[in-house]
Amino acid sequence: MTADRNRNYPEAERSLMVRGEANTYLPSTEVREVVPGFNDEIDLRDYLDMLVRRKTAVLSVLAVVFLLVGLYTFLATPQFKAKGVIRASNQNSTVTKFENLDKSDLRTLEFQQTQVNLLQSNQLATRVIEKLDLAHNPVFNPAAADKDGKGKSKSLLAGLTGFVRADQKEEELSVLEEDGRAQVLADQLLRSFKGNLSVTPVRNSELIEVSFTTPDPALTAAITNSAMDEFIQMHMDTGLEASRTAGQFLDKQIRAAQIKLEESELELNEFGKKLGIVSLNPAHNLVIKQLEEVNNSLAKASSDRIAKEAMFKQNMQLDEKSLEQIVNNELIQNLKNQYSTLEAEYRDLGVTFKPGYPKMQQLKAKMDEIAGRIDKEKQQIIDSIRNNYETALKTEQYLQASAEEQKKKALELEEKATQYKILEREVETNKSIYQSLLQRSKEIEATVGAAVTNIQIIDRATTPLYPYKPQVAKNLLLGLILGLFLGIGAAFTLEFFDNTIKNPDEMANRFHIPVLGLVPYDKEVAEDGRKMAFRFYNDPRSPVAEALRTTMTSVRLSAADSPPKTILLTSILPGAGKSSMAVNAAFSYLGDEETCLIIDVDLRKPSLHKIFQTSRKKKGLSSVLSGMAKLSEVVTKTEYPGLDIITSGPLPPNPAELLSSKRMRELLATVSEHYDRIILDGPPYQGFAEILVLSHMVDGVILIVVEGVTPREGVRHFRKAVINVGGRILGTIINKSGRKKGFGSYGGYKYYTYDYKYGEESAS
Repeated sequence: MTADRNRNYPEAERSLMVRGEANTYLPSTEVREVVPGFNDEIDLRDYLDMLVRRKTAVLSVLAVVFLLVGLYTFLATPQFKAKGVIRASNQNSTVTKFENLDKSDLRTLEFQQTQVNLLQSNQLATRVIEKLDLAHNPVFNPAAADKDGKGKSKSLLAGLTGFVRADQKEEELSVLEEDGRAQVLADQLLRSFKGNLSVTPVRNSELIEVSFTTPDPALTAAITNSAMDEFIQMHMDTGLEASRTAGQFLDKQIRAAQIKLEESELELNEFGKKLGIVSLNPAHNLVIKQLEEVNNSLAKASSDRIAKEAMFKQNMQLDEKSLEQIVNNELIQNLKNQYSTLEAEYRDLGVTFKPGYPKMQQLKAKMDEIAGRIDKEKQQIIDSIRNNYETALKTEQYLQASAEEQKKKALELEEKATQYKILEREVETNKSIYQSLLQRSKEIEATVGAAVTNIQIIDRATTPLYPYKPQVAKNLLLGLILGLFLGIGAAFTLEFFDNTIKNPDEMANRFHIPVLGLVPYDKEVAEDGRKMAFRFYNDPRSPVAEALRTTMTSVRLSAADSPPKTILLTSILPGAGKSSMAVNAAFSYLGDEETCLIIDVDLRKPSLHKIFQTSRKKKGLSSVLSGMAKLSEVVTKTEYPGLDIITSGPLPPNPAELLSSKRMRELLATVSEHYDRIILDGPPYQGFAEILVLSHMVDGVILIVVEGVTPREGVRHFRKAVINVGGRILGTIINKSGRKKGFGSYGGYKYYTYDYKYGEESAS
């Protein structure tokens, strides 16, 4: 194959010049493969790696939050907190027994919550303020301290706040009258008092914790104890006042109930006399008693009639021989036996004598007599059954008439007794109310003046020795934790908006593109594209060379039966180092004694001529594709045996049309016959058609990716577009790997933009 490099290409040139341009190769719209779903799942290692990369943001937010919390902690005024405990038991103090109707298990909780609200009420706050004269205390009224010239020293934070709002309150108060200023001061004292007071019920108990916070420890304890004392006194005053009010109210109600009871009793007696009603009790009322007796007799008569009627109807349906009363009658049975005896005798004589024989005539007469008696007895039984049924029927009818008559009398009595019942119930109700009120009045008279309350002080407040807040250690720890969480949140936010490739595993897991190799970041040649391009040749033992050697081995093994011969190298964005990778890949193949041709197919911003220090303006690929030069004229031999190049040539105005022409496909077929490997240094994929045109002409496409620079969305569109046109993606090479590991920000990038000017030379 080495000898073939020195040959000219007459047949190929004729083929390129003669064959028409009718058939062009544009991207296919047919989808050759269903793009699998992208796997966006990440594990704990991904989170840890992200935090390491974003550590600058995490630490910056942590430091700012911690500093702010520290400033607040050390500049805030120390506050002292005193705490006392009281017990509030749910003892009944009802005025009347009617209040017992709303009792429930929930009332205990309601009582405790009521006591909590009373402890937080304006009434209690006002009593404590007046008792301790807090209006002239500098803690609650700094103006009083200023008048006396004994103002306390303020913290730096309070001083800054007062400086900002120094004149505002004075201007507002100056325009008010004396009464208005007093009202404003009272409102301020109430708000300050209630803001520093804390009332907390102890769960599953009758205890309530009362605490107060001020900068003065002695004042804190005094206010807490005074609040508990005034609460008990307020409760006792309320109870005594309620008892007095209830006594007066009950006296009026008792007099009214007594008068009403007497009137209702008189009205009931007068109405009973007028109607002649003694009682509505069935045991003492004759009408109701007779109605009950008639109803009972009617029920029995109906049952008897139904039984006899059933018997009568059954006998009418049966013949005489089937009637139970006839079959079981002893007289009839005896007569039948006599008849049978005479009949037998008559038959015996009939054998010898004729019917006219006197003896036979006597037997016949007796037989007829007995038969007549049997028929008469049967008829009597049937008549007896009929008579019993008719008698029962008449009895039932008579009782029904009596019941209807008695019912009318009962209804008339009921109509008369309706109003009597109403009056009777009213008397009972008035009597019950009168007795209840009288009993409750006696109870109140017995308890008035007893200073017994269901509120008790369990623990009195003591003067606190140490400030309640700020708690330096706790605040700093909370600041550290809060800053850490906010820093992690900031890191996740930055990570969310940074849509670049962060980890080589993303290419395989997220986009199903195999990673052929990782080329490490080389600081020595990172800024010099030409040195990077010859890194493999100049230093074959360097990490870059070893990585490229491994990568090319992966490319060969990607298709063991037919290793790719024509390979297209591209990237999503410019600056990924694809030209350097193409040259180093060619040197890797030269190391295996293969001939290699590098073709610069980037007809927008080529760079291969700069690496090999040739003129871009001389004939190149664009010249051959446009028919202005022969293939042999554009193949340039390099100083490295086995390596030839074809530069881009003059930049055409229509690079996509040239690369999609039939001449390009035939050129690749021709050079494939003379070289072992053909590497195409392609343009970046940024929405242009060149990569799509070339991807289905070559054996495989390799994508150059840079961590923290290559956008995920670009890779997603690249893979889908190449597969749609029938291209084959061999894999990806992660270039400059490890360059930004452990740092929290990446350079900005733009999707689908060509950040470099058209036609401008690049050193990549």
